[in-house]
Amino acid sequence: MVEFQPGETEWVNSFTATCLNIMTSRTDWKELEPDTLKISQDLREIQKTVQDYGHRLIHIPMKIENLSQKMDEILKILPDLQKGLTDLKTEVADLKKNQRDSPQTSKSKKERIRDALRTVPLLHQKGKATEIPKSKIRDERIREVINAIK
Repeated sequence: MVEFQPGETEWVNSFTATCLNIMTSRTDWKELEPDTLKISQDLREIQKTVQDYGHRLIHIPMKIENLSQKMDEILKILPDLQKGLTDLKTEVADLKKNQRDSPQTSKSKKERIRDALRTVPLLHQKGKATEIPKSKIRDERIREVINAIK
């Protein structure tokens, strides 16, 4: 069964009624002349509607071709994306493993903050920048390097 768009139903009904009227009555052709004009107008509207749908249908294969080309481009990129994701997952796993294996993780949070702050200059109330004294181990290493150079 054909479904009509809003507005199409009225002229289809009118066209059908006119055709039925012509077929069932035996009237003079001059009386039918206005009906034939109406039928001819309706046929032109039908032809225009069919042409409009035809023009729309012409564009569908072009749109399908365009989508097909885009899909081909995407399919070409997918292996690289998959490889990149795999590499990224591996790198993240390695970083997590290295973080777990790192001796710094065994230090408490306070110790890590204290170690980080040893190299940061602090401003005291008097406005002078000074550094927190460095650990003895670091000072000893510096002396060893200097002595090795001499």
